[in-house]
Amino acid sequence: MSIHKKRRKVEICHNCHTILKEDDNFCPHCGQENHDLKVPLGHLAFEVFEGFTHFDTKFYNTMVSIFFYPGKITKDFLEGRRGRYVPPIRLYFLISFIFFLGLGYMVDLALKESTDFISENVTVKDKSENVKNKAKKNIEDELEEATEKLDEIKSSEDTNGLADAQNEVKQAQLALKLYGKIDKKTEKAKIKIHKWVDFTSVSLDEILSEMNLDSDDTLRKLIVNLPEEKQRERLINIQKQIIADTINTEKIAEVSKDLRDYFTETIGKTKQLEYSLNLHALKNNASLKINYDTDTILTLKGSDGSLQNTAYLKKVLKMSDEQLDSLNRKKDNTAAAFLQPFQRGILRNLTYYQLAFREDAEKAFSEIAHLGIGAFSLMMFILMPIVALLLKIIYSKRTHSIISYPFRLLRYLWDWLLYLIRFRKIRKYRHIPHLMAGHTRYYYEHLIFSIHIHSVFFLMLLIFVGGGILLGYWKIALIMTMLGFFLYFILSLKTVYRQGIIKTLFKSVILFFLYVISFIFILSITSAFKFATS
Repeated sequence: MSIHKKRRKVEICHNCHTILKEDDNFCPHCGQENHDLKVPLGHLAFEVFEGFTHFDTKFYNTMVSIFFYPGKITKDFLEGRRGRYVPPIRLYFLISFIFFLGLGYMVDLALKESTDFISENVTVKDKSENVKNKAKKNIEDELEEATEKLDEIKSSEDTNGLADAQNEVKQAQLALKLYGKIDKKTEKAKIKIHKWVDFTSVSLDEILSEMNLDSDDTLRKLIVNLPEEKQRERLINIQKQIIADTINTEKIAEVSKDLRDYFTETIGKTKQLEYSLNLHALKNNASLKINYDTDTILTLKGSDGSLQNTAYLKKVLKMSDEQLDSLNRKKDNTAAAFLQPFQRGILRNLTYYQLAFREDAEKAFSEIAHLGIGAFSLMMFILMPIVALLLKIIYSKRTHSIISYPFRLLRYLWDWLLYLIRFRKIRKYRHIPHLMAGHTRYYYEHLIFSIHIHSVFFLMLLIFVGGGILLGYWKIALIMTMLGFFLYFILSLKTVYRQGIIKTLFKSVILFFLYVISFIFILSITSAFKFATS
């Protein structure tokens, strides 16, 4: 296969109307490429992809070298044999684009599966109803079969088995009757127990905060000791008293579904009717006397406005930059002037996600997951030059010279001493050792290795871990991929830097620990940056 571009040439330049020769790849007058773009969309898309990847011998040679010859692609590139491979930057962007696209898809898939799991658990009551209905239908079917069998025996002259058939009908009728009684008792028990509608999840602390009760209020200390059903009954009663006071309380503007369901009661003999309270909260610094029970009167205290309920969080979201800076100063979180925009961004986003988790936890978690993927991609782009710097330090002959300098100096002095006292007639080391001796590689050589090894890492994760996720063995696939990559990394180091296996193993372990430290540090910075600026 040829690595040259296949052009569809024209006879006249479309730009300046110059007559072109058959072997002209570019117009000699204006320089425009002699290439006709009037082709079908599919052909054009292939050309774009081909131009991006050089999907010919370059791509083929690159993939073969990556999978079968660890480190060969870097070694050949540094030795000048570059024409046969996809350029490093282009290779990294292509593989990382596909990797992060797949990672985003996998995150969405995992979120969907977790949501389906929660939905299945939430609808477990409906499933139990279906099982109960099936059991009732089975009894009814048995009664119908027994009745048909009895009718057949009565219509025939043969009366053998009449008593057994009558007995089967009586047993089926009795079973159906007993089932009906049990079902009615269950429904009565349900009506007696379920005085309120079901709710998904809302904590006691969240409820009291939405009522704007002070963090040191006596009600908080008393109600936490009650059983859950008693807590709900008591809070509904207290909420009714709060609603009755129009001076010290105000209506809560926006109430979450779970909180509204918590304060929803069922009424009527069959408990089929529902009504929800219009929830009210205490005003800031207000006080209100309520009947806690028949013998106890409590004075509720409103918060000073700093309690982090929904109203407070929405207020923070609407604050100006100056107000946010003032709020940070009150919390003793003052940062340097150049860091204050990031500090404001972090506070805004923390507030936003606190509200988002209360309103739609699934959507909020999805947003955070994709924000994390963005931070991870940025981190990897920053990490590659740092890994190249680590490689330059560890594999630099000058670094080795600096570390070994004390030993070389002592060897020189010992040799000079032996010569001085005539134990040695000829000096072995005639020159004072240099602190930084030896040639070292250029930084870009280490950078090429770093780009290639990260491209291989993404490619292995994409193929093997992605395949493991699809087959349901992602944990085993991840462990095997990480072990395989570490072995690949050692072999690549040995191929590119041409050192013995013991030295390579020793340096690869050092690189691994330095890499983990750099990874955590840079990921923390990029995550904070993405979170503050998103």
